[in-house]
Amino acid sequence: MNTFIYLYPETSFFEVDLVAYFMKTVGNVTILTDDDRIIETNEGVRVMADLSIGEISAADIDVLVICGGNTDNIKKLSQLNNLIRECQKKNKVIGGICAGKNIVTKALCIENDSKHTQTLDGTIVLSPGNEYVDFALAIGKAVNIYKDEADYQETITYFKLFQYPDNAR
Repeated sequence: MNTFIYLYPETSFFEVDLVAYFMKTVGNVTILTDDDRIIETNEGVRVMADLSIGEISAADIDVLVICGGNTDNIKKLSQLNNLIRECQKKNKVIGGICAGKNIVTKALCIENDSKHTQTLDGTIVLSPGNEYVDFALAIGKAVNIYKDEADYQETITYFKLFQYPDNAR
């Protein structure tokens, strides 16, 4: 499983950190960006990107996640939009959170005014920024990372309800 997370200057990394954590359990997580190899996030953290958007194609991707942040800093928006559309044609999972949700909906000409995390057609996950836990859970569910319903519920208990699952005590 190859997950690509697209970051850009002044991106809100906290929105996708949990997605990266979950997806690393089933494969590779690659940070994708424009040409900038070092991204400074809204949190003041510097992230080293693995690849630029021109170095990959939809065939390389199982999951594409677009983070929120200051989208005015995206230098290659048309290339990103093309990649999103190519991923949709190949039935890849595409996630957009916060401003990333707007990028995905515009690229795919989707109307979505929901104030909550939604999965459309089983492959498009859209979320407001404050639902980053729900977003990560939905991305995981879209690609079946949970062993079963009990595993999914245990993940919810720990990451969303901030409780230890009964079997962890």
